[in-house]
Amino acid sequence: MKKTNIILLAMIIVFTLAIGTSLAKVEYIAISTGSTGGTFYPAGTIIANTFNNYLGDSGYKWSAQASGGSLENLEMLRLKEVQMAIAGSAPSNWAYTGSQNFEGKAIKNIRYVTALWPEMTQIIYRKGIGIKGWKDLKGKKVAVGPAGGSYFYSRIILKAVADLTFDDIIPEYMGYGDSIQALQDRLIDAAYLAAGVPTSAVSQAYAGRVEIDMLEFSDEEIEKLHEAAPFYVRGVIEKGTYPGQDRDLQVAANPSALLVEMDVPEDIVYKMLDAMYIKGLDDMKKQHHALTFLSLGGAIKGLSGAPLHPGAVKFYRDHGIDVPENMIPPKMK
Repeated sequence: MKKTNIILLAMIIVFTLAIGTSLAKVEYIAISTGSTGGTFYPAGTIIANTFNNYLGDSGYKWSAQASGGSLENLEMLRLKEVQMAIAGSAPSNWAYTGSQNFEGKAIKNIRYVTALWPEMTQIIYRKGIGIKGWKDLKGKKVAVGPAGGSYFYSRIILKAVADLTFDDIIPEYMGYGDSIQALQDRLIDAAYLAAGVPTSAVSQAYAGRVEIDMLEFSDEEIEKLHEAAPFYVRGVIEKGTYPGQDRDLQVAANPSALLVEMDVPEDIVYKMLDAMYIKGLDDMKKQHHALTFLSLGGAIKGLSGAPLHPGAVKFYRDHGIDVPENMIPPKMK
């Protein structure tokens, strides 16, 4: 009896140690995204779930976390507070090259994984308050995005299209969900809600009790914007994307990107791309419209400034995609 108990105890100890060792091997990768009312967060959650579904035996687990958006995400990558992030390709370029908002404080430890969806420039406003064009925003209360987020886009757009600065409007720094609530409560006049479409916050606004519309860009305004910020191109939000939207909306767009901190292992980045483009793409596209823009052939289009991660370079080369020399990371040259 005693011998049996000793054997049983030994088996329990071995089993417990095995479980403890297994748990200790799990590493967690946080993907910093954006406001819960935007596109970065829900799409980032789908991307994280895709990695968990197909890479369950990799020793890693992924989770999406809400944030203030691109600028905050890039700073968190700099500080290694997160290992992955979604950000606009423009601020990612500026961060790596130390230009614009990042002049004198370049972030050299960021690496591209893949381009994602085009971010549609959506500036909605309350009807009946005298707003018909961009210049009419002068003197109005405008939610420009969260502090630490993507408000710098608002500055570029206002200056290029309407020759306005933040001194000409009353800027309110708030996330997408708060912006919609403030709009419905008539506390603000307009809100900047750039994201992949459909954007849940914009859907809420169109379905809300306060009538709203969206500012559009003429061809001349797109040309002015593109001249000031070449990453902007024409974007179209198709009729019916939002409740009661009765026409195609002619807006501006710029690409977003998935990035990693440079020390994320090469094989893990390779496996993540395999999970996205080879195994899980069809299922991802069914879960959010923004993810329908993903394609292996377009995976590096629109990316500039920062290099790809070595694991991404290997994946793309293995799948017949030509990687430009300027996207090769320093360690591979």
